[in-house]
Amino acid sequence: MKELKIDLKQGKMHYYIDGAGPAIVFLHGWGQSFETFLPAANYLKPKYQIIGVDFLGFGKSDCPSEPLNVDDYANHVAILLDRLKIENPIIIAHSFGGRVALKYAGINNVEVLILVSSAGIKTHNLQYYYKVYRYKILKFVYRIFSKSKYLYLVENSGSTDYQNANPIMKRTLSKVVNYNSKKDMKLITSDTYLLWGIYDQMTPYEDCIKMNKLIRNSKIISFYNSEHFLYQTEFKKFINTLEKILSRNLWRR
Repeated sequence: MKELKIDLKQGKMHYYIDGAGPAIVFLHGWGQSFETFLPAANYLKPKYQIIGVDFLGFGKSDCPSEPLNVDDYANHVAILLDRLKIENPIIIAHSFGGRVALKYAGINNVEVLILVSSAGIKTHNLQYYYKVYRYKILKFVYRIFSKSKYLYLVENSGSTDYQNANPIMKRTLSKVVNYNSKKDMKLITSDTYLLWGIYDQMTPYEDCIKMNKLIRNSKIISFYNSEHFLYQTEFKKFINTLEKILSRNLWRR
């Protein structure tokens, strides 16, 4: 796999390329890198051109010079594919990468969109709002009356991903998770496949059903023994599913 990098406004992004044929772009999830898709990429590269990216802030790419949003990440993909002169790519995207893929596919031509336990559905219940406003109130009070409690609250609140991130990536994560992809879903016209583990707790199966209703020409493919990382827990089924999707859609060209 050839490793290269491209200069972007906010830093250097590493990408990987190998094989020949129709182009498949792999977009990884939060806290991951292209390496997580290597087994699948190596399997497919005899028939396809493989392009993998490490988003800024992940893998071997630079930490961005400023907080990024979903538009920024989708624009980075567009810049790279334009540089490589690739049109109508096949996109395989997991979790956070799916949110980026939804934005990209909503405004660019895509041959096939394969979303794997994708982020993008934003739903908040009363418990969520209770936690948010409780945090804001405590943060305001502690900032005035107790610096130690304020620092402890800020450093120990939020998800594990948030706590492990540096300041720029914390602000990036806040921008990303608060972005609602519903409007992007409604713009997608390419054939879209929703691959989902029925036991997924990070992007629940209910999200898959909602996406299916919002994205035209979309189809659900369920993985009955998986949670969030179905392409690892059910690798053989994942590969077989990709082969069926790609042979069906590319044959119709």
